Amino acid sequence: MSNVAPCPNCAAGMARLSLAAHYGAVVEIDHCAACRLLWFDQMETANLARDGLLELFRLIAATEADAERPLSERLQCPRCSGPLDRIHNMSRYGRMIHYRCRKADGHAVTHVQFLAEKGLLRDVTKADLAQQNRLVAVSCRQCGAPLHALRDCNCPYCGAPVVMLDIERAVESLAGHDRERQDFDAQKNAERDALIEHLMATLGGR
Repeated sequence: MSNVAPCPNCAAGMARLSLAAHYGAVVEIDHCAACRLLWFDQMETANLARDGLLELFRLIAATEADAERPLSERLQCPRCSGPLDRIHNMSRYGRMIHYRCRKADGHAVTHVQFLAEKGLLRDVTKADLAQQNRLVAVSCRQCGAPLHALRDCNCPYCGAPVVMLDIERAVESLAGHDRERQDFDAQKNAERDALIEHLMATLGGR
């Protein structure tokens, strides 16, 4: 039996990625470059370490120049072949979209939605329009139209807000990711130390 998972959108075999996770572990996810889709079985996105996130960011950047295959109205779970439901979630940076398996086998997310979840995208503003040199290779994330000479904050073809990579947020997001992991590690260490002290006190009282 093949271990290659079919893409939820085009059904072609996805590439299996091994990314760095916390505590020296490895997280495996699936990726379809043509559809710009990522598949997470469970909570792998939360377990990715800084190096794993950076590797995934590089991969996404490397595929951005390729033609994007449009998403179909019905996406299929690569594990159970059931339909994926379009789910609106909220992250610390705003609303995002996941395509979730009804049997909880995992979820799919597009490149742009993954970047939005990590706080790496923001809407283009009027101030950005005045600095066209910052808007290199901008394209509409809704309809895919190229926007080489952007004159408005909305796509002239479909009307969707145009987004751009936010470098400052990217740095902040990675720093925040490190802080959250450090806080988690500190809490676990404190709980371990308290348990050791309790055991020593118990043994010393005998």
